[in-house]
Amino acid sequence: MGLEVVLGDVLAKGKEEANRILQEGTDEANATISEAEQMARQLLAERREQIAEQIERRRRREISSTHLDVKRKILNTQKEILDDIYDRAKDALSRLSESERESIIERLLESQTEFKRVFSNKQDESIVRRLTLLEYGGNITCAGGILLENEDGSVMRDLTFDSLLDSMRETSIKRVSEILFK
Repeated sequence: MGLEVVLGDVLAKGKEEANRILQEGTDEANATISEAEQMARQLLAERREQIAEQIERRRRREISSTHLDVKRKILNTQKEILDDIYDRAKDALSRLSESERESIIERLLESQTEFKRVFSNKQDESIVRRLTLLEYGGNITCAGGILLENEDGSVMRDLTFDSLLDSMRETSIKRVSEILFK
């Protein structure tokens, strides 16, 4: 009987050892699974946060891009309106009555003594010849007004309606824009 008792003790100790090892393995496996689940939850939370940040950045870029497109369209429309006003003003100047043109040209010729020749469009030629003793230099393409030249041709003063309107446009564009597009 001694052998059976020893064998029984060995089996019992072996079973006990096996149960202990099995329990340690189970505990270790559960701890590893728990740690892996925690890491997975943490990675998932980080990934969600990254995706949310990417979505927010993309949303801000899209909004910014849309704002720029709208602003560009508004500015283009405002420019078209200003160009149309400029074209209408130029057209109105070219359709002034002869007396109005004569009055304007007369004022443009005042105190222009340092010039030798004067140029104008075909429509204003007779008015210019009548108003000044300056040599008539010929016709130029413009809506009206005059172009003056000194004796050697080195200095010209552009007093055409086109040039005066362009100059006025450049100096008053901001003010006109503020008035029209408040």
